[in-house]
Amino acid sequence: MSEKRRRDTPEGAWEQALIDAYYDYRWHQVLDPLAAAVKCWEAGDLDHVDLARAAGLVRKGMSPIDDIFSEKRAMLVRLIEFDEEWSGPWIAAHPLLETPSVEAD
Repeated sequence: MSEKRRRDTPEGAWEQALIDAYYDYRWHQVLDPLAAAVKCWEAGDLDHVDLARAAGLVRKGMSPIDDIFSEKRAMLVRLIEFDEEWSGPWIAAHPLLETPSVEAD
């Protein structure tokens, strides 16, 4: 079955939910520290140099995200599953429900 046709299946929908959730998780890893730094900067607790450092870390963190999410779908799903610290709890909370097979008479 082609990748495009597979997306219309329950497995494909589950994979897309996995990809979407992991994409959000990875961006939060990169952007949340910057958001916290901006709040500290706005409160006057951080200077421009430290804010620039935080922005630099965002630029650095973008490359691995781009690398992972530029992979073909099947490889991307495997890479996400390989991150067991994140994928284990997600998969446990979102099990792929198997459809009962119909036996031919």
